Amino acid sequence: MSFPPHRQPPSPADAGPPAGRVDPALADRLTEAVLLAGLPVAFGDQGPGVRIRPARPADHRDRCEGMAALDWLPSPRLTGAAATAEPGQAAESARKVVETAMENALAEFLPVLGLETGRDRTDGELRVTGEAAGGGGLRVPPGVLVARPAGPTPAELGLPEDLVRHIRRSAALAGLPLATHLGATGITLAQCAPTGGADDRGRAADLGWNPSRRLADLADSDLPEASRAAAARTAVDGALRHAVGIALRACGTELRWLHAHQLLRAYGGSAPAVRR
Repeated sequence: MSFPPHRQPPSPADAGPPAGRVDPALADRLTEAVLLAGLPVAFGDQGPGVRIRPARPADHRDRCEGMAALDWLPSPRLTGAAATAEPGQAAESARKVVETAMENALAEFLPVLGLETGRDRTDGELRVTGEAAGGGGLRVPPGVLVARPAGPTPAELGLPEDLVRHIRRSAALAGLPLATHLGATGITLAQCAPTGGADDRGRAADLGWNPSRRLADLADSDLPEASRAAAARTAVDGALRHAVGIALRACGTELRWLHAHQLLRAYGGSAPAVRR
């Protein structure tokens, strides 16, 4: 799916979303889909997370009543630093990169969760209509959660403390959740998988993405909805791992894609978007 050039959403310092109303059923479906993917929902303009707001009409012919538009709000710290930065400085550039990467990820995986997305042709806002895609929304039956081991923490895996600290700082700036252990929701940190090349163990970590436990457990179940949940988990993983790589690099983590092995590997810190 290709989109026209992206227009950055207004910062919290701006006037904020216009008066209007998102269809309540659509807002509920969007909230559920975002949470299933493992992302936070931003309530208000401070972030971090996905802001669900009314679509802005481009002109008097634009019939967008009830439609939603989505923005990604990074951390207030990054947003505030970008608001006071000179044009082209690191914080401003990082904010734009993070917002664009995350909004493109939403456009990529939401259709698999039953929500049709598109860009308005005039200002590029990411819109979601009430139209269902792919057979409608994914419903998670009650009682789908199963007992799972928590998985090791980064410290238990022996990952370098300074590496974990750099990744945690970048994730916090971007507004992304960092999993506290391998079974938790968000960006996961694991020991480097062998690739047959240089051995990066002890100095790097492989990054992944865990969606919500509800989506993961449904995908692994024997329920009728499992195949759709598995497809959604795959789409979420692909979209968010790509976005995470872009966002963390913009916020000061040195990363490398090992494309032949489908691995995203972090090596430490680079120039930070916001100084300590």
